[in-house]
Amino acid sequence: MTKKHIDKTPIKRQAWASRTMEALSLSESEAIELLRTPRKQSLRLNPLQGDLQQTLNELRDAGFEGIRYDWMLEGYTVDSPLIDIRDSAAVNEGRAFIQNAASWLPVLALDPQPNEEILDVCAAPGGKTSHIAAITRNQATIVANDNSRIRLAKLRANMDRLGAVAEYTLYDATALAKKLDGRQFDKITLDAPCSGEGLMHYDKDVDFTTWSVAHVKRLQQLQKKILAQAWQLLKPGGVLVYSTCTMAPEEDEAVIDYFLRSHEDASIIPLEQQLPNRVDTVKTWNGKAFAPEVAGCMRLKPSETVEAFFVCKLQKVGISE
Repeated sequence: MTKKHIDKTPIKRQAWASRTMEALSLSESEAIELLRTPRKQSLRLNPLQGDLQQTLNELRDAGFEGIRYDWMLEGYTVDSPLIDIRDSAAVNEGRAFIQNAASWLPVLALDPQPNEEILDVCAAPGGKTSHIAAITRNQATIVANDNSRIRLAKLRANMDRLGAVAEYTLYDATALAKKLDGRQFDKITLDAPCSGEGLMHYDKDVDFTTWSVAHVKRLQQLQKKILAQAWQLLKPGGVLVYSTCTMAPEEDEAVIDYFLRSHEDASIIPLEQQLPNRVDTVKTWNGKAFAPEVAGCMRLKPSETVEAFFVCKLQKVGISE
């Protein structure tokens, strides 16, 4: 006798709404309204390929409408149909790149500089890696790693189109310190594998196919392992930026809290940047209080132009005797 299939989507949907209510201190109706927020993509002009003003003028002539973000000089909202620019010469030739604006935040927090050695731990499909290359005008040494041959191929194709230069490695991030033994980096970005709640929509059943609280907790353990590996590759005084596109506290504040408690040489550099959808970090979760320093991380709730995101800037400091 075959087991009757039970659709768990309504249960998962309610669980997600309840967790969002708790994490953001919202009523049920407020949480559901927030989780139904439509999302727009944004546009990053690429200084590695052509003149920025010329590219912008060309896009305007093709029907592009959007305004520049006041916190990102090369970033613009996309207020016209995405199809108007998606197939444009500017995008196809790598003079412009379509992203959600939230993806720029970890790179801006990293503040990459020319002549630095920079590691992108989970680099594919290359939006953040190419942004680092653009900011440094290809004058930094960038190592872009991913654990999937297919994703790494896509990363390389994007980087080539955007005129961005990097060294590529195909390693499991949970064993990265051993694989890159002997290398030390000034800065590291870790956009960790996560449950992707920032990409989910309350009314889309397909978004709940893989999501569950159990899956969130499994990912938390993976994130802890990868973060510990990356930390071994960071020079003393160096900076590591940890980010996710999820709202789950287990994958955000809880990971950072655990890391601080298990690494005496780690301190948080508070992120002061204010965005309209920035909210307070979660102080306690499942009865556990997080270290006060975690309040210096950036937590974003869903919004139309900047999706839900979490960013934390960590520095490796000396340990006093």
